[in-house]
Amino acid sequence: MRITTKDIARICGVSRGTVDRALHNRPGINPETKKQIIEKAKELGYRPNMVARSLVKGQTMSIGVVVFDLYNRFFAQLLNSIEQRARERGYFTYVTLTQKDPQVEKECLSNLVERNVDGIILFSVCKGKKYEEFLRSLNKPIITVGNIISHQWPFVGINYRQGIKDAVESIARKGYERIIYVSTPLNKKKIINMYALEERCAGYLEACNNMDISQNALVIQQRDYLSMLDKVLYKDGVKTAVLCSGDIYALEILLHLKGKGIRVPGEIGLMGFDDIDILKYVTPAISTVSYSIDAIGCYAVDYLIRSIKREEIPMCTYLEHRVVIRDSL
Repeated sequence: MRITTKDIARICGVSRGTVDRALHNRPGINPETKKQIIEKAKELGYRPNMVARSLVKGQTMSIGVVVFDLYNRFFAQLLNSIEQRARERGYFTYVTLTQKDPQVEKECLSNLVERNVDGIILFSVCKGKKYEEFLRSLNKPIITVGNIISHQWPFVGINYRQGIKDAVESIARKGYERIIYVSTPLNKKKIINMYALEERCAGYLEACNNMDISQNALVIQQRDYLSMLDKVLYKDGVKTAVLCSGDIYALEILLHLKGKGIRVPGEIGLMGFDDIDILKYVTPAISTVSYSIDAIGCYAVDYLIRSIKREEIPMCTYLEHRVVIRDSL
């Protein structure tokens, strides 16, 4: 049988209002009485009735999160940060995965709204006016991460373009004359949201032009990027490094090169992006563009809660990034 605040009040010999003040840390209660109520609530296994609370306050104390998948450690780290921060703030987290499918993303959002979450953190693959109309129709506070939908929706992330430019400059200072850029295919950028990847690619091209190495610039976006790399890595004997749009690609390339007996960095330099946690287990240590994934999750949760409370929040928050040179260059 579920224990209620009415039961606790009867057992402790106090009013339900006094129990409410004790359990919600409100003023106007004797410290000894508060201690007695809290201890009795724990002893009886009291759990708040979230449905009743939502009816009274108009909130479910829950948030939804929409991301691509969990294959990339970036998303796993981000979700872990969001869930921990939300729990610290008293919120339950619903997690949904879209597999980068725009239609699945809309279904995930609709399902979260049906569960009456108070707000949503969204890493979107969708964009455009019709999609924004759909988001507004949900009538829920939304914080975006990763991909900017438009400047109408609050965003937390980093300056991806500048991050890649800093990476190119750092690689060039190590004496590399050719920097090959490997990225997820951008052939669908007209129909799905690939903001983060587009910005990174644009940063690479800008940096190459600014440093007069554009003649050696090469962007590989084919799905079979490993085969493409094999065709171009030793062209003209130029000292070459490979810069990847994400650490997950750098890890695949490192494994591929090791399988061919190619030394990193002896013959080829290598750098990733994101500084995911599993890099610490890899030899040689992979250079990368580092930023706090945990901080992105915490900021997203804090801003979402402020938005739920109808408080003002910044529309765009860029966190600091830094280039980390390790053994792979």
